Amino acid sequence: MDNNNSRSIIKRSYVCPDSGLVIHFMLPRDTLTQINPAMRNYMKKHRLRSALVSGICLMAASLSVAETLNLQRTYELALQNDPQWAAVKDQYSANQQVIDQGRSTILPQITLRGNVAKNEVEYDGFGDDKFDSKGYSAEIVQPLFRLNNWHTFKRSEALNSQFDADYHNDTQDFYLRVVTSYLEVLRSNANMEYRKAEQEAISRQLEQSKQRFDVGLVAITDVHEAQAAYDTAVSERISAETEQFVALRLLETITGATVDDVVDLKEDLPILPPDPIDINQWLTISMEHNAALQSAIFAAKAAEQDYKAKRGDHAPTVDLVGAHAYDSSDSRSLVTSTTNPDTTTNRIAIQVELPLYSGGNTSANRRQSKYQFLASQDVERLRRREVIQDTTNFYQLVIANVAQVNARKQSSLSAKVALDATQAGYEAGTRTIVDVLNVQRNLFQNERDYANSRFDYILNGLRLKRVAGMLTEQEVLALQQWMKNS
Repeated sequence: MDNNNSRSIIKRSYVCPDSGLVIHFMLPRDTLTQINPAMRNYMKKHRLRSALVSGICLMAASLSVAETLNLQRTYELALQNDPQWAAVKDQYSANQQVIDQGRSTILPQITLRGNVAKNEVEYDGFGDDKFDSKGYSAEIVQPLFRLNNWHTFKRSEALNSQFDADYHNDTQDFYLRVVTSYLEVLRSNANMEYRKAEQEAISRQLEQSKQRFDVGLVAITDVHEAQAAYDTAVSERISAETEQFVALRLLETITGATVDDVVDLKEDLPILPPDPIDINQWLTISMEHNAALQSAIFAAKAAEQDYKAKRGDHAPTVDLVGAHAYDSSDSRSLVTSTTNPDTTTNRIAIQVELPLYSGGNTSANRRQSKYQFLASQDVERLRRREVIQDTTNFYQLVIANVAQVNARKQSSLSAKVALDATQAGYEAGTRTIVDVLNVQRNLFQNERDYANSRFDYILNGLRLKRVAGMLTEQEVLALQQWMKNS
């Protein structure tokens, strides 16, 4: 660039405070000299330059750029923007307060009171008296024996462990939800790709049938058969477009980003059986580490402690009470007509209470808590059976997926050979157009099934690890190495 020209250009750069976007302005220096002084003063006074920059920043922030996401980027965006995950974290923070709430029932309770009052008293036969009074008191109560409070504290410990297990379960659910949403986009992309390829192949077959009909090589029924197959392919391609659109929108809901596409899996993704291969080891791991089962176990313990606390409501309570009070009053004694002296009181006492009757409420609460405890034990037994069933199911699904992937891959290769042979037979007059269309449809179906079996293998493998309590962030991000261009 010519030095003279570069000196005749004024350059300014501004950074948008929220988005970090850098805006560059380049304006010929002569332009400013052409603005009359009054206009320059007006622009300076009203800060039009700042307003212009702010407006551009606001407009730039409102424009979202569609991204092509890989799995790691999807996970990072979901961590930041998924409202369901944010709700899980906030709820867990709220649940963590339960331990302090339970502990408070066995710790000292301290109360401080104060009062300032204007009083007016009428004495029968002695006139009336108007006086000011003030005072304060402090009281501390230390529970010595409160059976219900002790079990309430133990209940809070069990609940805290339950909430930890729930959070671990929700965290694994979040991992699985991110990967599932990502793979559903890949699944819809593969379906869309094969539907378009199928439509294009049948379109070529339709054109070929029309040409062969025009020269008298085939009957009109071949054209009609090809046309019907083409119309079906168009309909299925439209359905695939809808599925693709929905899958992308669901991924956007989790990530908070405008998603254009996602990075596909590599073809050499290893398809391996579960590790360990022994299903009994998976069952042992699941029974020890499944988060939902652990939550049910601690929920039953919490319900048991709640039942014991409700039974403790029938027991006597013993508290150590210490109190200090000061009272000052301008009232006068009726006998001496002198101002009553200030009083200071200190008291230490053992306070015993025995609940006798509360209209049946205590007994009703105890019975209710007992049945809730029994229900929680039933839920725990149900969770144990579900863990055994889910572990067995997902283990068998992974085993089946491994075999299916290999079988589908070989089936696709065979279908391609069959299509070539059938096409040659059709051209030779030994096969019909229906044969060609059926084999062609079978080829694309096999290719869709092969792609879907790979996605199912990944998801069922992660589901098996989730049931076993083994699904971690590292397990999710390890899939990134099997993404293209990663």
